[in-house]
Amino acid sequence: MLNQSEDGQARRADRSGLARELARMNLPLGFYTQWYWKIDLHNLMGFLRLRADAHAQLEIRAYADKMLEILKVWVPISYDAFIEHRLNAVSLSATAVQVVKDALSGRPISRKQSKLSQREWAELVSVFGPLESGGSRD
Repeated sequence: MLNQSEDGQARRADRSGLARELARMNLPLGFYTQWYWKIDLHNLMGFLRLRADAHAQLEIRAYADKMLEILKVWVPISYDAFIEHRLNAVSLSATAVQVVKDALSGRPISRKQSKLSQREWAELVSVFGPLESGGSRD
């Protein structure tokens, strides 16, 4: 983040000191950054899909939630499609798809048999409910 290489030489002669992100951390909370940007609707929704996700940091999620409110007023049909097909949709790995197929066909399946990680299995169960047969849980 400093404008110095490992040997102490300046990386860019036209710049000095810390990166803006580091320099800003010691400012009081009353100082805000103002910025402007241009973006098309497709890329805005891509940004919001990542930033409004439950795994995103709280601060950026709050920002994304406000942007979603604006999006809802600005382009309501696109907003509804985005919420339905992107934000609240589920993306599955090929292995997870096979597990769901097996469960739907009535084949017994356990987490160990599925070869899914514990995290992926837990996410699958949180979306579809219990998938195991025989009552044993891993």
